Amino acid sequence: MAIVGAGITGLATAYLLGRARPAWHVEVYEAAEHIGGKARTTVRDGYTVDWGPNGFLTTVPETLELARQVGLEDELQPASEAARHRFLYRDGGLRPLPTRPPAFLASEVVPLGGRLRAALELALGGRHDGEESVHAFLARHFGHGFADALADVFVSGITAGDPRELSLDALFPRLRAMERAHGSLVRALIAQQGAARRERRAAGGPAAEEATAIPPGRLTSFRQGGMQRLLETLADALPRPVRLGAPVIRLERAGAGYRATVSGDAAGDTAGNTAEAFDAVVVTVPAPAAADLLRPLAPVAADALAAIPYAGVRVFGLGFDRIDVPRALDGFGFLVPRGQGVRSLGVLWTSTLYPGRAPAGKVLLRVLAGGRLDPGMLELPADAALEAVRRDLRISMGIVVEPEFVETVRWPEAIPQYTLGHGARLAAVDEALAGLPGLHLAGNAYRGVGVNDCVREARRVVEVLARGTDA
Repeated sequence: MAIVGAGITGLATAYLLGRARPAWHVEVYEAAEHIGGKARTTVRDGYTVDWGPNGFLTTVPETLELARQVGLEDELQPASEAARHRFLYRDGGLRPLPTRPPAFLASEVVPLGGRLRAALELALGGRHDGEESVHAFLARHFGHGFADALADVFVSGITAGDPRELSLDALFPRLRAMERAHGSLVRALIAQQGAARRERRAAGGPAAEEATAIPPGRLTSFRQGGMQRLLETLADALPRPVRLGAPVIRLERAGAGYRATVSGDAAGDTAGNTAEAFDAVVVTVPAPAAADLLRPLAPVAADALAAIPYAGVRVFGLGFDRIDVPRALDGFGFLVPRGQGVRSLGVLWTSTLYPGRAPAGKVLLRVLAGGRLDPGMLELPADAALEAVRRDLRISMGIVVEPEFVETVRWPEAIPQYTLGHGARLAAVDEALAGLPGLHLAGNAYRGVGVNDCVREARRVVEVLARGTDA
């Protein structure tokens, strides 16, 4: 069988399929000259910078189990305790971002009128029929003042998206489930906290949690090599090397299976193309590329995939002497709502988040800029984009010196956007592919954008393939 794409989903699928069906011949094709897709890491001059995801949450088991399966348990690095503290840049300063709903009622991050309306959520919260945007959902439960203040940051660190475009039902289905079960989100959170306390007591109390190597719910990465370490280890564990620089440019039916045409020439010379036959194909590339591959086979599915938009972002890794950063780096970092005079979406204090990511006496900041609400950031020349980010750091953190370490990457199609209608688009894709047994789609464009979601997608497809039935 063939796997198209060697990002997190593709490599996890290949590895897990090898464990489930070791006798199967599996080829992994990657158009780029490197594995990992956007999950790449630069290690230079003592700095370690992730260009895509900077970790995975241990709230759910998917990636944690995979890391243990490939022998990386001793290399896991949970985020520091200080990373529990997060900030919001608002009204000219960094404000602590509350972690529990009651704390919002006394927080500066929401205007007083918004806090007063939010306090009524227990009485005014209610169920809603039909799809709605993230902003509309928050406004209905907590008021427009609350939604206007926080909806941007609620999604910007995850999707770099526009909360008025994004579907609550597709992006945060758990919140919809909480609403259906309890009506009020505050009531649902109170119930969850009570259940969590009961579970801790049943498991032996706080001592049992302290004995766990990786705390539950903690952002976690790897001590050496960042998130790329997981990708490299998965690739090394495969029985056959990933075929790099080998884009699949065409998929066709071939009897009961499929024929994949692989380009052998980056300049487009078809003389080097090869065609190979497979019983099954798993397509894990981004939605636009998947649409191109599927168009001859399933034009309706291709149209639905092509309608999934992406947010473009620029990521900056900037290193400074600690003495040149006047603010205490006592947290995860900060996010920025739109309209606050700071263009960047957020700044991660990476050397606090993961100690060891910068040399002694230095700090590493990771800045995310662009997104759906600022597409112009992607069009700036590199020096102008860097200057815009430096201006943001002067305003928000008082950093006036030039960084001594600079790395940057530009991702025009960085993060898929689950805009309103996303569920209907997926239904159209599933219906169209039902008549194409052995052809599967997986990746972060469909049912979750995080690392855990990608690994969950891989497990889902492997289970279907291993039992010999179609999704």
